[in-house]
Parts: sequence; C-alpha cells; structure tokens
Amino acid sequence: YNYLMVKVGVPQALSYYRYFPLWKTLLEGVGAEVVLSRSTRKELVQDGVRQCVDDICVPVKLYYGHLLDVADRCDLLFISRLVSVEKTGGDTFTCPKLIGLPDMIKHSLDNLPPTIEFTIDIQKRSLKSSMKRVCAELGASMSLTRKALSDSLAAQGAYEAELMRGLTPNEAMKNVLGNGNNKEKTMPATGGGRPGANRPKDINIALIGHEYLIHDYFISHNLPLKLERLGARVTYMTQVPPDVIDRELSRYPSISWSYEKELLGSASHFLGRSDIDGVILVVGFACGPDSILGEIIAREVVTENSPPLTTLVLDEHTGEAGVATRVEAFVDLIRRARKNS
Repeated sequence: YNYLMVKVGVPQALSYYRYFPLWKTLLEGVGAEVVLSRSTRKELVQDGVRQCVDDICVPVKLYYGHLLDVADRCDLLFISRLVSVEKTGGDTFTCPKLIGLPDMIKHSLDNLPPTIEFTIDIQKRSLKSSMKRVCAELGASMSLTRKALSDSLAAQGAYEAELMRGLTPNEAMKNVLGNGNNKEKTMPATGGGRPGANRPKDINIALIGHEYLIHDYFISHNLPLKLERLGARVTYMTQVPPDVIDRELSRYPSISWSYEKELLGSASHFLGRSDIDGVILVVGFACGPDSILGEIIAREVVTENSPPLTTLVLDEHTGEAGVATRVEAFVDLIRRARKNS
C-alpha cells in the first residue's frame, strides 16, 4: 500500500528537538506532508497528564499531550524509539521511557491513526538503515529514497552546526528549514525582537538540561528569555563540542545513559571554565537518570573553585512565579559574589 501524499503527524516533544530537521526532510522528500502538533499550552498538558500514570516524568506527559493534539489532523503518526544513539565499545542506552515509548502509547491510547515507528539503535543498525525502513514503509522508490536520505542528513548536519553556534532549536530550525517549520513559536527570534534582549549582558550563565525541557517554553516558563532579560548571556550545552564532552567524561567512565553523559560532560566543562559565572541544571521531576546525575555533579564535579550551581526541577505543577524567583535570586547571588570578590 502506497502511503505517499499522506499527512504524517509529528509531536513537538522529546526527540523532536534533536531530530526534527532529519525527519521533516526525509518525510517530505518521499512525498509525505508533515503536520506538527501545536505549541504546548495548558489544555495540552492536562490532556497528557490525564492519559499517563501519575509517577511518570513531565516530558512523557507532554509527549502524550502533543500526540493527542496532532492525532485528529493526520493520517499517520510518527513515533520515535531511541534505543542507542552512539556506537561505543560498551553498552549505552537512552532513557527507558524513550526506548519503550511506542509500546507505552500502543497499550495506553485507543483510536489513534496507524503509526510509523522510527527506531534509532546504533549498536545494531545504522541511522541510514532506519531511515530506509521509513521510506520503504511509505512506499518510496529507491531513487526517491536515496535523494531523501542525502537531503535529510545534510539538513540534520546543518541544524547541529547552528546549535553549536548558540542558536535555540527553534531558531536553528528556522534557518535550516525555513519559516514553514513552526508558525506557533512561543519565543521571539534572537535580537531586538526580544523584550529586554538589548539590555547590557554582564554575566555568563550556562544552561544544562534536556532540550525538551529547556526549549519547551511553556513548561520551562521561557527560562532562556528570563535570563536574557536579567542581563545574562546564555550558553547552552549544545555549544559544547563532542570531543570536549568525551574528554570530560574520561573522568566518569561508568555512565551508560547517553543523554545523561552529555549533561555530565557539559556540566564538568562549564564548572571548570573561568568565564562562566553560574550554571543552572534543569531536570524533570520523577526522572530517575536526571536525579542520579544531579547527585554525581554535586558530589564529584563541583569544586571550591567552580562557579555557583543551582538545580531547577520542573513538572506540570511548576509555577512561573517560582521559576522567576529562583532565577532572579540566582542572578542576584552571582552579582553580589562578583562585587565582593
């Protein structure tokens, strides 16, 4: 059955922030129309919370909400299964929820459209192999598939290069994919368009955390913009080169969660830099790997010479006033420490 020219729904949650340029270019390259879920809002969060067990992390609840938001506007649902995302000598995995996401959805939600499962398991098969499977499932010819693979890998490479320059995922996607990517952005573009963005920046703050927390501006209450308005230059962990992360991780060899390794390597890098005035670690409530990582950073990475570190825990109950108060207090602490030094 040829699925070409159908509408494929993609939730704006979890691995969307990492792989969407690849997915969009691949799907459109074989003739499908990509339909995104709408930006996170209160009703979407409530829908996700209702469908999930209570003790699961908020990023998964958000994913459920986004899935339900797009389900009635598409013919097929695009769902990712991330098992392993790096080729190493030992076993490395992503979070168990990212591994089991398609199964969780299949057994907890009814009356959904058919799904396309995009599996990344680098330990067993190449990324290209996973991409070819999607194209075959959509009925694409070999010639169409080859061009779609080439174009999508190029788009993904360009996207990652833009992130390395310090752009947010939305900004990077706009540069790589054009304005048609997402018309419902909740954060204005960089520069004069951001209220407070032109305020003189006198401190440097590094943000460490999963992209799907920091850059979902509803659940993070626009944390990057809050920092900019307070006069902080924000550096993201996506700006840390992979070889730097690998070098930092050589001191912590027993971590098997790939995405937590990125957080740990970035934290070790930023906490050792003299030009970073403060570090904010953003974690999701009820996330097991994040909670363990926070303890490792606090006990093994932080030294007496490290810049101040604070941890911001987010869930669906986190209020904007609470986030604003924590961030303002942290920025004030940094400025007071600089005056007294």
